[in-house]
Amino acid sequence: MEAWQIGLPAFLVVLELALLGLVASILLVFRGSALERRVRALRRKLKALAQAETPEPVGYDQYLRDGVLRNRELMEQARASDDEAEKRVAELLAFREKFLELELEAVDLEANPVAFQDRLAAGLCELVEAMRPEAAPAETEPEAEAETEQLEEITEEDLAGGEPGQRDTREEEIRHLKDVINNQHDAMRALRAQLEERAVDTEGMEPLLEQLDAFEQQSEELERCLKVLEAENERLRQQAGPDGAAAADEGSGEGGELQISGLKSMVGSQQETILGLRKMVQELVPEADKAQELEATMDSIQRTNQELSSCVAVLEDENAMLRAELESVAAQLEVQEKDVEAGQGVAPPAIEALEIKVQELEALVEFKDATIEELEKQYADLEERYAALSQAGPAPEAENVQAPPAQAQTEELSAAGAPAAETDPSST
Repeated sequence: MEAWQIGLPAFLVVLELALLGLVASILLVFRGSALERRVRALRRKLKALAQAETPEPVGYDQYLRDGVLRNRELMEQARASDDEAEKRVAELLAFREKFLELELEAVDLEANPVAFQDRLAAGLCELVEAMRPEAAPAETEPEAEAETEQLEEITEEDLAGGEPGQRDTREEEIRHLKDVINNQHDAMRALRAQLEERAVDTEGMEPLLEQLDAFEQQSEELERCLKVLEAENERLRQQAGPDGAAAADEGSGEGGELQISGLKSMVGSQQETILGLRKMVQELVPEADKAQELEATMDSIQRTNQELSSCVAVLEDENAMLRAELESVAAQLEVQEKDVEAGQGVAPPAIEALEIKVQELEALVEFKDATIEELEKQYADLEERYAALSQAGPAPEAENVQAPPAQAQTEELSAAGAPAAETDPSST
């Protein structure tokens, strides 16, 4: 009996703890089920959001169109204001709209790099001409004397500022072409000497053949660029206007054709040289330890190919610049013809100044044509010498003796180009 009385409180305590645990477990079960339902609902929402259609990203062309629309709204608001500052902002917004439209037109020509660059160059030249103070329309109609003075100032600025910059650019281009020809000749000669002196196993030939294939692909790409340039020059000649514009276009077209023909001959001779090297590499078996030297020589040839690509880009830029200049000359002549027909009495000196400018351009083009022809002759001589060496065997002493005089002649001809071109405007 005493043992039972001692065990009863402990039993009651244990029973109370068991009841508390049961109640707590029941509460936790209900709580867990509620949380599980909530989790399932959240998962369904996330799945629905994941399956919802996401908006497509806006392309660059659509972004430009939206920018044009927003710019027009801002421009209309600025024009509606009476404040002078707002009107000035409206003019700037008009220039921005032209730039956005130009960018939108250029985006459509991304597949054709030549047309893309030409369109950008022509559009930017138009914007620059439009932003000049003398190109802005006058608020009041000036008298005939003021118009003649303005035309004379424009022609003097063109003669003083435009020609020297163009002359320097073309002379640098000719020097660059001369360096490319000399570097290519040296690289080919060094490669031929290494192939003739050493013999290699066939394991070192695979990377050299791969590099030769890359050179051929680059040459084909350059030929395609040259074809595009020829088509562009032909289109310019067909679309040339009358009078001075036609004469200037004729001069620039001849200079462009000569430069393109010179580069085309360089590319053709380069392909023939690469084919000859491929045959030599397949016939000879060079040593494995000399493969690195051959690869270094091939890298030098690749650098000359890149320089030739840069020459093509320079010609494209020059064509765009000449096109913009021809358009400006044609526009000035059309304005003068309209003024003469309307009886506004444009002074003859203004027309004479433009004719003098056209004559100077023609004289400059003739001089550059003669220089390019001389460079082409020297390049042909180098190719003949290289072909003779390829057939008769290496003769490094003869090459070292004969190469410097040809290079000196080209340097003297390039140096004589600037004084001869500068004396033409003064004589006219």
